[in-house]
Amino acid sequence: MLVSGQRTDPGWASRFEVECLSAEELTLTRDEAGGRSDLEHLLPRAGELLSRRWRGHRLSLASYGQWWPEWRAALAGSGLNVQAPLTAPLPGFLVDKTLMRPWLRSLHLKTPADTVTTRLDHRLLRRRFGSPYVVQQPRGTGGHGTHLVRDEQDLSRISPGGSWLVSRYTDGVPLNHHGLVGSDGTVCVLPASVQLTDLRGVGASFGTYSGCDFGAVRLLPEAGRDRAREAVERVGRGLARVGYRGTFGVDLVMTGDEVLLLEVNCRMQSSTWLLGELELAAGFLPTQLRHVLEQHGHGTAGEYLPEAAGAVQLMLRHSGPPARVTGVPRSGRYTITAQGDLLRRGEGYGLLECGEDEVVLLHLPHPATVLASGASLARLIGRRPLTTPDGRALTARGQRAVSAATSLFALDDFSAAG
Repeated sequence: MLVSGQRTDPGWASRFEVECLSAEELTLTRDEAGGRSDLEHLLPRAGELLSRRWRGHRLSLASYGQWWPEWRAALAGSGLNVQAPLTAPLPGFLVDKTLMRPWLRSLHLKTPADTVTTRLDHRLLRRRFGSPYVVQQPRGTGGHGTHLVRDEQDLSRISPGGSWLVSRYTDGVPLNHHGLVGSDGTVCVLPASVQLTDLRGVGASFGTYSGCDFGAVRLLPEAGRDRAREAVERVGRGLARVGYRGTFGVDLVMTGDEVLLLEVNCRMQSSTWLLGELELAAGFLPTQLRHVLEQHGHGTAGEYLPEAAGAVQLMLRHSGPPARVTGVPRSGRYTITAQGDLLRRGEGYGLLECGEDEVVLLHLPHPATVLASGASLARLIGRRPLTTPDGRALTARGQRAVSAATSLFALDDFSAAG
């Protein structure tokens, strides 16, 4: 059983013999948060819908992040026997960015210069951090609540209120590094990927997660990669001391041989599933499965993938006003023709089915779905790079793929239709 904010592609559930329950199917909307906010619409009916088939069964929870209290309460009276992970709630400094930076520095790790403030004064902040600088909400995933500020106009777009983490902007290569803390407290340093968080031409604003490239990491300086691995191991030991178990991700920026740590995410990452495809192909237990087993107290010690091969995912987002989807391509494997078109070659749900010269188009909205501005339109999966090694710009091949994929959709202006 998969409970998700977004609907699966046609054929996905039967291919993997999974029953799916999605908020998007109920609301016929897809927002910029990836469906997380729509889960609240699913929550009131979750117990009823799940218990129709699963009442009396014992279910183990494999949660992407923390096991939310409201879901515990909703399912408690449904007759479902849900075995939650054994892990305790995360301490405040692992969910609040304003508290996390001091914790990282207590581990003798370098972070960008920063301050916590309730008053966003551009003149004072520019004097302290230069231009541009980064403003972040204390909580948020996938880049939501992260703003790059160059001038007063940028600052005026940020909603006032609350506290903010303001940091010096570091112009380097953004990385996400996987790690895992075993149920016995041991730490594994797993592969890193270059993060696409400031990529133009895909409908995403600064800081918004737009994909990753595992193979690009091998082009970075070896000394910098070694320092990144040492930092991830140190973070893992710190997490083990406070009782965390399972996979985690460290966001950092590499400039030459140096690394600066930005934050730690104690959950699966948006790239963990793609890493799992590489691990399966190499004969290793996927990190997603290890995460679930370790959180339920089952050790997974043994060999693991030290470095990833070529694997890319690129998210396309709807950049216009709210629109209703009227035409959608079929998910599957495609090749990019010399004329710049996408030619479908067959079924495909991930990297394992993808040929060297192909891309897989998936994670598509269903017809009649209303897309908010910034909502995901599709994901492109492939083995060859679609961006430059630093993740900042599309390659010529990437531009052709994005243009061709976008042209396969038909959208109507929802505001005009309403």
